Amino acid sequence: MSRVLVVGASGKTGRHVVPRVVSRGATVRAASRHPERLDVESADPVLFDWHDDSTWGAVLEGVDAVYLVKPESTAVVEVVGRFLDAMDAAGVGRLVFLSECGTQNRSDDITERHVERVVEASELEWTILRPSWYMEDIVDDGFFGPMVRNDRVIVMTTGGSATAWIDARDIADVAAELLVNGGAGGQALDLTGPEALSLDQLAERISAAAGEPVKAIEEGVFEAETRMLADGLNEGFVAYMTRISQSIIAGDTAIVTGEVERVTGRPPRNIDAFLAEHAAQLRPSKAAAGAMDAEQELQRARDNEALFRRLISAWARSDFDGLIDCFADDMVYTDMPFPDDPVRGKAAFREHVEGYNSVFADGQVEVEFETLVASRTTVAGELLCRARYVGPGAPESGVPVRWYATLVDTVVDGKVVTEHVYFDPAAFDKAVQQASALSSGD
Repeated sequence: MSRVLVVGASGKTGRHVVPRVVSRGATVRAASRHPERLDVESADPVLFDWHDDSTWGAVLEGVDAVYLVKPESTAVVEVVGRFLDAMDAAGVGRLVFLSECGTQNRSDDITERHVERVVEASELEWTILRPSWYMEDIVDDGFFGPMVRNDRVIVMTTGGSATAWIDARDIADVAAELLVNGGAGGQALDLTGPEALSLDQLAERISAAAGEPVKAIEEGVFEAETRMLADGLNEGFVAYMTRISQSIIAGDTAIVTGEVERVTGRPPRNIDAFLAEHAAQLRPSKAAAGAMDAEQELQRARDNEALFRRLISAWARSDFDGLIDCFADDMVYTDMPFPDDPVRGKAAFREHVEGYNSVFADGQVEVEFETLVASRTTVAGELLCRARYVGPGAPESGVPVRWYATLVDTVVDGKVVTEHVYFDPAAFDKAVQQASALSSGD
């Protein structure tokens, strides 16, 4: 059993890394300046302060791997360098270091890249994570949350380029796998969500989840700097945010990678599911008094969850009458791997899903709910599906196949009006190829 130190255990990614490392059988030291405030099950809260190196030795003793989020400090390069020396002296072998997207394109004298160079020069088994912009920032009070909720706008500097937003939980899944099992020593991994969205596309997705229009506002670099300085932000932070904007404009955040799935074995969460999960945080604070009361809100969510479970159950056993009954007459269904080919209307949808289910033995699919979140207007579910594939290319007896699917449904008056389904259609081809290889003795 390995022991892992998680620095920043209460942070945006650290709080997700802790339970994921524990779930992989390792013991965890959850480091914080205020360990008494940590709510971490099956982990040991420990005192750690970047600005007091007398706290470093005890937390590193007996540790095999460290998850490291760099401190907020004007001397961050020096501090991280000394901590890496302390890791080496304590016999710690493995490091997963959280950086950010696009740093490889910045000069060595820029702080973010300079810190990476210090990591790369160490004797540790290091991996650098460079995630794209976090989905959580859309609802975070320190980022876009207030403007989305109260001003119904999202303001960014993008130059028209897109961003492949990523869920912090996916970053944590990658980090936990590498901390416990290794596998990417000496590499920097670019982590992204499954699709890149322009600012206008992002605003459309937020609007759909919030149930109210949210406007996209493109802000120039100079205007953004002027606004931030007027808001009292220090020049160092403003310069840092400008570098992020320049990375977006240059297209650094528009590249979609497969690193999350390569490391974890599952695709990253999509932004529609995230926004549905956090829909309440997208709505105006001032509208709370005029909204339906809490009990009505809860009951509507319960009804929508029940509808969704009924829908999935009917689909899994090829009960097409029961399935179609869950949808509105003018429903629109979209397989997101093929977004330009939506299915409209119940008759067309029935024909589509009957054809789809025909590739499974007896039309049966075994389904497990990984995640299910419902609100008064939306249901998002992440499913693990298993079936015996008997479609094109499969042997006569079929071949077992498993795949993940995420469904995002919009519900109006107890009926699904739109359904977006995210899955990897290549899962079936892979299963057939593996079966063919086994049958040929390869």
